Amino acid sequence: MRAAVVGVGALGLVGCVPTSSVIPNDFTDFSDAQQAAICAASPRVGPMGILEYGTGAATGSVPPDYALNCPDLRVTAERWTVTVWAPTVTAALAAFLPEAEFLTYYADLRVRVTDTQVSADPIDSVPEALLDEVRRVTVTVTPLGGPAQPVLRGGVVTPVTLEPGATYRIDIRTDRMPNPWPSVTLDPASGTVQAQLAR
Repeated sequence: MRAAVVGVGALGLVGCVPTSSVIPNDFTDFSDAQQAAICAASPRVGPMGILEYGTGAATGSVPPDYALNCPDLRVTAERWTVTVWAPTVTAALAAFLPEAEFLTYYADLRVRVTDTQVSADPIDSVPEALLDEVRRVTVTVTPLGGPAQPVLRGGVVTPVTLEPGATYRIDIRTDRMPNPWPSVTLDPASGTVQAQLAR
């Protein structure tokens, strides 16, 4: 059984809930006061799907599983799946902190997503000694109902153009260490990003 610690007292809710609430459930069920406080504190998705919020001394975090429902952001984490909804898919992607290594395929090299294209950072900056390892990373894009298309294979980047509003999945396959987010599905029409955590 996992204990989720929600530091809501630092968010000005002393008197409504304890300064540090320990919720001994596998699923964190926020009270209305907790949810309102977290929504007001810029919630973001961090490493391993941990929900992080607040700044400075008023920071807090909640491990999966949880469901947060804010007016312009919804985040759920159930087992190995994190789903983020926002008014746009760009806003949903922005909900992931840089520290989460979301859509990173090697070190600081990333998969890049725009409204109509998926690409990846070139491997030019990779030291010679690591090139073989990077060349074994494969990134593919699979449109809903369509075939997988390579974005990165053998160290070569090939941008993939998509129909506006099309749903598609990005898969990142590595040779040794698993990618922290090996499969990500984007639905621009609904502003939804669904990401699978590495197991």
